[in-house]
Amino acid sequence: MKKLIFISCIFLTVLNSSAQEFRPFVGLGGFVHLYSFEKDLQSSPAISLSAGLEYKATGFLLPEIEVNYLNGKYKDNVDSSDLGNIINSSDRSFSVVNFSFCPKIVLGDYNDGNYIQILPKYIFSLIDVRENIVSNSMISTQTEKSLSTSQHAIGLGVGYVINFDTWYSNSLAINVCYNTIRVSEPFDQLNPGTEAIDNVGVYGIEFKYYFGVKRLK
Repeated sequence: MKKLIFISCIFLTVLNSSAQEFRPFVGLGGFVHLYSFEKDLQSSPAISLSAGLEYKATGFLLPEIEVNYLNGKYKDNVDSSDLGNIINSSDRSFSVVNFSFCPKIVLGDYNDGNYIQILPKYIFSLIDVRENIVSNSMISTQTEKSLSTSQHAIGLGVGYVINFDTWYSNSLAINVCYNTIRVSEPFDQLNPGTEAIDNVGVYGIEFKYYFGVKRLK
């Protein structure tokens, strides 16, 4: 809760500041989970939607605050007998709401030309996971489990920004990102005593569109 209050204060400070120029943005992305190298697991895709605010602190530092929604399916788990018959199967899904702060660093001409950006990020995540387990032993049964938790994570990305040649300072950013959000942890908590899934974060690509009120100076 303290983290949410802190992020909200930053957001209100930026909105009330006439000395700093700012731009709202929206984003769309696709991510997959990264597992430990010794794990032979399929990739688990997720869709990302985001909205936030960028403000110009200096010529090369443009901090951002962002709210992001991540939704996807986790790798299904199947247990089979020696004869190949399926004993248990589970369908796993998750949703994550991320609140983040990014002290974005600009490499290039922010005002007039295209440029590269570096994206270090702090993330506070609210994670909801759901698992539907079907048992095919003597009598077929179905069990649903869910868990809500929170995590602190960090992220890093690099992007290329295209400035549109209009009076408004609109831009399109194409970013490649990685963060340490571990969706596997709450699934492991749902199934104590089983082998840990052990994913080590998510990575992917995102597109962000920035809406300018006027041409920045």
